[in-house]
Amino acid sequence: MGNLADMKYLHPAAPGNDLQRLLIPIDASAESRWGLRHAVQLAAAGQPVDVCLLYVAEPVRNWEVLRFYSEDEVRQHFQERAAIFLEEAAETLHQAGLPCRRFFREADPVGGIIDLAEELQCTAIVVPATHCLGLFPTGLGRKLLNRQGSIPVTLVGADGSTVV
Repeated sequence: MGNLADMKYLHPAAPGNDLQRLLIPIDASAESRWGLRHAVQLAAAGQPVDVCLLYVAEPVRNWEVLRFYSEDEVRQHFQERAAIFLEEAAETLHQAGLPCRRFFREADPVGGIIDLAEELQCTAIVVPATHCLGLFPTGLGRKLLNRQGSIPVTLVGADGSTVV
């Protein structure tokens, strides 16, 4: 699911190129789907869009969990869970005629999102404009905006429109 070594066909989303390569983090929350609406709206407006979906799982270091499960078992659980959410999000995009790629990362959420966005040469990271997002209770958008990265962050509302 999302091996960068297989991404040889990746075309740069450079400033002179109209392609919008969007990284949309997905989790179990309904709010994380707002970015899908944004991508669909861009495509409907004639903008070429390349969507990359990402599920980030924080590494489990809690001894109470690791006492009963190995790190591999915990990782497998999150990969299976991620596959469900990513497939659901991909189906939404597929119904709108948009192809996408899916990625799973075990990392700090903010760092993992920024790192993958940079690796994929994304033009934007699209997240909901909310202060409480599933796995990201203190506001993923705010954390991404506060972290200095080279990829701009686009905050979107429930209807998929950009929030300023």
